[in-house]
Amino acid sequence: MLILRGSPALSPFRLQKLAQDLAADGFKVAGLGAEFVHLAALRGELSPDQHRVLEQLLTYGPTRAATGTRGIGLVIAPRPGTISPWSSKATDIAHLCGLEAVQRIERVIVFQIDLGALSPTPAQRQAIAA
Repeated sequence: MLILRGSPALSPFRLQKLAQDLAADGFKVAGLGAEFVHLAALRGELSPDQHRVLEQLLTYGPTRAATGTRGIGLVIAPRPGTISPWSSKATDIAHLCGLEAVQRIERVIVFQIDLGALSPTPAQRQAIAA
Protein backbone atom coordinates (compact mmCIF):
# COMPACT_ATOMS: atom_id res chain seq x y z
CA MET A 1 0.00 0.00 0.00
CA LEU A 2 1.39 3.34 -1.07
CA ILE A 3 0.23 6.42 0.87
CA LEU A 4 0.48 9.85 -0.78
CA ARG A 5 -0.48 13.16 0.78
CA GLY A 6 -2.90 15.30 -1.18
CA SER A 7 -4.25 18.82 -1.20
CA PRO A 8 -6.37 20.47 1.48
CA ALA A 9 -9.84 18.91 1.59
CA LEU A 10 -11.65 22.01 2.85
CA SER A 11 -11.26 25.73 2.18
CA PRO A 12 -10.38 28.04 5.08
CA PHE A 13 -14.01 29.23 5.08
CA ARG A 14 -15.34 25.65 5.39
CA LEU A 15 -12.83 24.87 8.17
CA GLN A 16 -13.93 27.99 10.04
CA LYS A 17 -17.60 27.01 9.66
CA LEU A 18 -16.86 23.49 10.91
CA ALA A 19 -14.97 24.91 13.91
CA GLN A 20 -17.96 27.16 14.68
CA ASP A 21 -20.33 24.17 14.45
CA LEU A 22 -18.11 22.18 16.82
CA ALA A 23 -17.97 25.14 19.23
CA ALA A 24 -21.78 25.38 19.13
CA ASP A 25 -21.88 21.70 20.16
CA GLY A 26 -19.64 22.43 23.18
CA PHE A 27 -16.21 21.55 21.78
CA LYS A 28 -13.47 24.12 22.32
CA VAL A 29 -11.47 23.76 19.10
CA ALA A 30 -7.98 25.27 19.18
CA GLY A 31 -7.15 24.17 15.63
CA LEU A 32 -8.66 22.26 12.74
CA GLY A 33 -7.23 20.86 9.51
CA ALA A 34 -8.43 18.55 6.75
CA GLU A 35 -6.47 17.11 3.85
CA PHE A 36 -6.88 14.42 1.22
CA VAL A 37 -4.72 11.33 1.48
CA HIS A 38 -4.44 8.88 -1.40
CA LEU A 39 -4.08 5.14 -0.82
CA ALA A 40 -2.77 3.10 -3.75
CA ALA A 41 -2.98 -0.68 -3.69
CA LEU A 42 -0.24 -2.04 -5.96
CA ARG A 43 0.20 -5.37 -7.74
CA GLY A 44 3.96 -4.83 -7.87
CA GLU A 45 6.64 -2.22 -7.44
CA LEU A 46 6.51 1.07 -9.34
CA SER A 47 9.61 2.28 -11.14
CA PRO A 48 10.82 5.76 -10.16
CA ASP A 49 9.30 7.14 -13.40
CA GLN A 50 5.97 5.44 -12.69
CA HIS A 51 6.01 6.75 -9.12
CA ARG A 52 6.58 10.26 -10.46
CA VAL A 53 3.63 9.87 -12.90
CA LEU A 54 1.37 8.70 -10.07
CA GLU A 55 2.40 11.65 -7.90
CA GLN A 56 1.65 14.03 -10.79
CA LEU A 57 -1.77 12.46 -11.31
CA LEU A 58 -2.59 12.93 -7.64
CA THR A 59 -1.42 16.55 -7.52
CA TYR A 60 -4.51 18.66 -8.06
CA GLY A 61 -6.52 21.41 -6.41
CA PRO A 62 -5.15 24.18 -4.22
CA THR A 63 -1.58 23.76 -3.07
CA ARG A 64 -1.46 25.37 0.34
CA ALA A 65 1.06 24.41 2.98
CA ALA A 66 -0.07 21.87 5.56
CA THR A 67 -1.76 23.46 8.56
CA GLY A 68 0.45 21.68 11.07
CA THR A 69 -2.58 21.10 13.29
CA ARG A 70 -1.96 18.47 15.92
CA GLY A 71 -4.51 16.64 17.98
CA ILE A 72 -7.05 13.95 17.39
CA GLY A 73 -6.92 12.38 13.93
CA LEU A 74 -10.11 11.28 12.23
CA VAL A 75 -10.11 9.42 8.91
CA ILE A 76 -13.18 9.54 6.69
CA ALA A 77 -13.15 6.78 4.06
CA PRO A 78 -15.63 4.85 1.93
CA ARG A 79 -17.30 1.89 3.59
CA PRO A 80 -15.21 -1.30 3.56
CA GLY A 81 -16.02 -3.45 0.56
CA THR A 82 -17.19 -0.55 -1.59
CA ILE A 83 -15.40 1.29 -4.38
CA SER A 84 -16.16 4.98 -4.65
CA PRO A 85 -16.81 6.63 -8.01
CA TRP A 86 -13.67 8.73 -7.41
CA SER A 87 -11.64 5.53 -7.00
CA SER A 88 -13.01 3.98 -10.19
CA LYS A 89 -12.18 7.04 -12.28
CA ALA A 90 -8.73 7.58 -10.70
CA THR A 91 -7.80 3.92 -11.20
CA ASP A 92 -8.95 4.05 -14.84
CA ILE A 93 -6.86 7.18 -15.44
CA ALA A 94 -3.80 5.53 -13.84
CA HIS A 95 -4.18 2.52 -16.15
CA LEU A 96 -4.54 4.80 -19.19
CA CYS A 97 -1.24 6.42 -18.14
CA GLY A 98 0.51 3.04 -18.20
CA LEU A 99 0.42 2.36 -14.46
CA GLU A 100 -0.78 -1.26 -14.71
CA ALA A 101 0.82 -2.09 -11.35
CA VAL A 102 -1.81 0.12 -9.68
CA GLN A 103 -4.63 -2.14 -8.58
CA ARG A 104 -6.76 0.60 -6.99
CA ILE A 105 -6.47 4.19 -5.81
CA GLU A 106 -8.75 5.51 -3.08
CA ARG A 107 -9.02 8.97 -1.55
CA VAL A 108 -9.75 9.57 2.12
CA ILE A 109 -10.01 12.75 4.17
CA VAL A 110 -7.90 13.06 7.30
CA PHE A 111 -9.16 15.60 9.83
CA GLN A 112 -6.86 16.85 12.60
CA ILE A 113 -8.76 18.39 15.50
CA ASP A 114 -6.86 20.20 18.26
CA LEU A 115 -9.04 20.45 21.35
CA GLY A 116 -6.41 22.40 23.27
CA ALA A 117 -5.95 21.10 26.81
CA LEU A 118 -8.43 18.30 26.10
CA SER A 119 -6.26 16.80 23.33
CA PRO A 120 -4.24 13.78 24.45
CA THR A 121 -0.47 14.13 24.61
CA PRO A 122 1.70 11.75 22.53
CA ALA A 123 2.36 9.70 25.70
CA GLN A 124 -1.37 9.48 26.40
CA ARG A 125 -2.01 8.39 22.80
CA GLN A 126 0.55 5.59 23.17
CA ALA A 127 -1.02 4.47 26.44
CA ILE A 128 -4.46 4.39 24.81
CA ALA A 129 -3.14 2.41 21.82
CA ALA A 130 -1.43 -0.17 24.05
